[in-house]
Amino acid sequence: MAICYIKSISDDSTLGLWHMSESWQELKEMVNLPDLELLALEDKKTDRRKQEWLACRILLQEMSPMQPIIVYDENRKPHINDSTRQLSMSHSGAYACVYVHDSKPVGVDLQQMKPSISKGADYFLNDAEMQWTDLNDNVLLHLIWCAKEAVFKYAGDADLDLKKHIITNPFQSNQNGTIEVCIQKENVNRSVKVHYDAFEDYLLAWTI
Repeated sequence: MAICYIKSISDDSTLGLWHMSESWQELKEMVNLPDLELLALEDKKTDRRKQEWLACRILLQEMSPMQPIIVYDENRKPHINDSTRQLSMSHSGAYACVYVHDSKPVGVDLQQMKPSISKGADYFLNDAEMQWTDLNDNVLLHLIWCAKEAVFKYAGDADLDLKKHIITNPFQSNQNGTIEVCIQKENVNRSVKVHYDAFEDYLLAWTI
């Protein structure tokens, strides 16, 4: 198996990271899928998508006392079927991650850093963020993107806009730390803390 780690974030939440070194055919042999999930696997158009899809399910299986089945709501937010446990998943490059909490919503995002993210900064940075963000700081830009994506998944609202509705408070990039993120939409005004870690050329961010 290619489990990098499965670690407790709190007494009731767990984060797992998987290195996808296996082919999707090898991964398929490592998990028992019900018929509906086998059909979902067949719908994946590329070997890469199948590999990512399977790695998340195997990792969740390793983190669960029983065989979990993943279902999606109308906002495409994943849930564990017939369970109160909350779930979030992400994948990028050679890694996949899964984050579960016994009862509270969670969000996780994994990103392999690329040198070109500054070209799309206007897509996810609002005017206030532009004032304190260094567009030459590639790590900082990826951290903001990661944190916003993690909060987007946490919220489970497909209508949220990363630029308009999810706002990061100023912080300085580092190997690890915590970012305060605000969700502001209509009558919603909520603060969410996001922790992050850096490893290799990847960033991993999760709500706490």
